Amino acid sequence: MFFRYDARGNLIQRRHGLHQQHYSYDADNRLISASGTGPEGKFTARYRYDALGRRIAKTVTTRCGTVETRFLWEGWRLLQSREGERCATYLYDPNETWSPLARVDHPAQAQDGECYWFTADLNGVPLEVTDADGAVRWSGQYGSFGEVSHQTAESWALRQGKPTINQPLRYAGQYADSETGLHYNLFRYYDPGVGRFTTQDPIGLNGGLNLYQYAPNPLGWVDPLGLSCTPSKGFSRRDRITKRWVERLSGKKPEDVHDNLTGKGWQVTHPQSGNQNAIQHTVYVKTTKSGSTYKLDYHPGGSSSQPNIHGNDYWKVYKANGKGADEVLGRIGHEGFKNYDLINDSPVYVDGVLMNGG
Repeated sequence: MFFRYDARGNLIQRRHGLHQQHYSYDADNRLISASGTGPEGKFTARYRYDALGRRIAKTVTTRCGTVETRFLWEGWRLLQSREGERCATYLYDPNETWSPLARVDHPAQAQDGECYWFTADLNGVPLEVTDADGAVRWSGQYGSFGEVSHQTAESWALRQGKPTINQPLRYAGQYADSETGLHYNLFRYYDPGVGRFTTQDPIGLNGGLNLYQYAPNPLGWVDPLGLSCTPSKGFSRRDRITKRWVERLSGKKPEDVHDNLTGKGWQVTHPQSGNQNAIQHTVYVKTTKSGSTYKLDYHPGGSSSQPNIHGNDYWKVYKANGKGADEVLGRIGHEGFKNYDLINDSPVYVDGVLMNGG
């Protein structure tokens, strides 16, 4: 790989294998043109923005011709893209601001169209797109930094003669440009091959010490505006629940917690009691009046045959999801808790301090 930047910190040349691209910017450091060789071959592209900095159009010329795509916005979220007479209108989960819920493809002047439904991960990244019949029309496998390494289609859909669809949404707030391989991320462009933005943060150090960083870990963090990352909604929801237990469990002796929980009706189980070589967990279970089942798993220090990768004892908070599995909400430990940086989808508290989401 080879990268070259101008005096303002903007990426102006990128070479990856046989693909070489050149970029130019306006006075506000916004990408206005790109050319070179990309995933679809040789291309030239021009990009236009409105007064708020949102991209409203791109014009791409390849060996197949010239295509203009226009974009319509709802605040900072993409509402619609339009190529010629075809439109794609996006709807989002009302409980997860940046998580796509559905897409309606329709002619520009028509009110009816074909509806597709998104299945998204906790950080808002689309995993699958299904049609009204439940057939998978798009699915993606992601690399470490959000690059789609494989796009597949359900064999049933192919047998029914249903074509796959183009699905450009990626990380929260991102739109994949097939000509460059970059992801448009509202106020910047993101390179999913290396996990970095192509320009410095417009808000400077207010967005973090690393001016090109997307997030500490893209699985548990989002940066939908390309300015400053925050824990994803899934992370934040787990953190809200885990916080309720931090004061109750931090610095407390296991036997004192045991007496307190059992006195309040929590049931005690020992799931590893039949395996003397395993770490002997103690799990406390209780179902609330609303029907939600929570579990507190006391994880003691490791055994000689099964070491504890976190170094010492800690508590793990679970919630039963009704699908035969439990959702980890968070971990609560004390001084000496190691390898918390390996955990990115749920909070880790050590002596009452959040270690992986502050």
